[in-house]
Amino acid sequence: MKFAVVEYESKSGAVWRHRDARPNYLADPQHEIDPTSFGCYVSALKGEHVPLTGLIVGPVNPVSAPLRWWRKGIKRLTGRWPATYDLRYLRTFDVLLFVHQLADAPELTRALTRLRRARGGAASGSLGSPLILGVPTQPYGRLKQAVTTSPGARTSLIDFIRYCDSFISVVKSTVPWYARLAGVPITYLPQPYPVQFARRSAQPRSSKESVIMVAGVTQRYDIRLGQRIAAALNQKLPSYRIVVPKLADLTYDASDLSDTPYALRPFEPWRQHLSTLARATLVINTDYTETRGRVQCDCAAVGTPSLGGNSDGAVDLWPDLASRPDTPFADLVARGERLLTDQGYYEAVTRYAADRLVKYDYEESAARLQLHVRTISRRP
Repeated sequence: MKFAVVEYESKSGAVWRHRDARPNYLADPQHEIDPTSFGCYVSALKGEHVPLTGLIVGPVNPVSAPLRWWRKGIKRLTGRWPATYDLRYLRTFDVLLFVHQLADAPELTRALTRLRRARGGAASGSLGSPLILGVPTQPYGRLKQAVTTSPGARTSLIDFIRYCDSFISVVKSTVPWYARLAGVPITYLPQPYPVQFARRSAQPRSSKESVIMVAGVTQRYDIRLGQRIAAALNQKLPSYRIVVPKLADLTYDASDLSDTPYALRPFEPWRQHLSTLARATLVINTDYTETRGRVQCDCAAVGTPSLGGNSDGAVDLWPDLASRPDTPFADLVARGERLLTDQGYYEAVTRYAADRLVKYDYEESAARLQLHVRTISRRP
């Protein structure tokens, strides 16, 4: 099965191709492809990552300088690219996975429309008529807010979903919402994750430092709750230090830690961050935007419990530690305290998460997606 992920743009502007010796998680995350998001689909399916902009202005398609500048001029004047760029490269694949992003969804939908029209009466998945899958990239909470407040965003998402042969959600709890919105069946498929590679960073409980890592992106709903939990645990068990990862371009509200010693840790690339998570004893993340939950996958891989939140990873991998917006504060503090003081409980929940994580590895993920492709290819 010849497979490609299609996004509006890419880090390099060019096609990235999986190589067994250099999968996505070993590539340069700044200039090639991401190690944990849609790059995982590319390497799991041994495919390609194709930027739509590379078809429009090159280098995926050969585009002369005058034509490139003309297309850019039309884009500046009208807000959209002229629908004259060549899509034949995409038609060389058996399966395309289009990634929905709020800002660029209309352009991707126009490309989907052209591909479907070019298909004519040919069956999807046949030569020159790739089967088209779709998947969202925004956290559900952010996407739902945009759809609720912007009629344009709502229409754009519905059109995108309906022009796909099948739309996938990577968060099980959101499937009914997408189905009601678009009026078509939606499939839940967990996002692939490089389990075997990530597990190389794992540390046993006995080797961990007395560190509680707490999420600091306070722009997301109720992240500050996690900081209050960390502060309460520090009061009960003052030997545990609090560390907050910090993205340089974001302003954090750490007022809930104002009376508690804590340290900021600068952003780290994913491979380095795995080692940091592995050395921590506990991670707290009360993000309630129903994300895929990559942090919870990372924690399951390295043997560090993740407390709080309603991501897909939290609910599936850490069910005893997941939470909802109405979960009592005292309940979350009690769970955290038990993790830090009851080694048997600690080891039981980390072992459960590690066992569940296996199904996200590339081989099993590829098999699930290929089975889904065969299933929808048989639809009348």
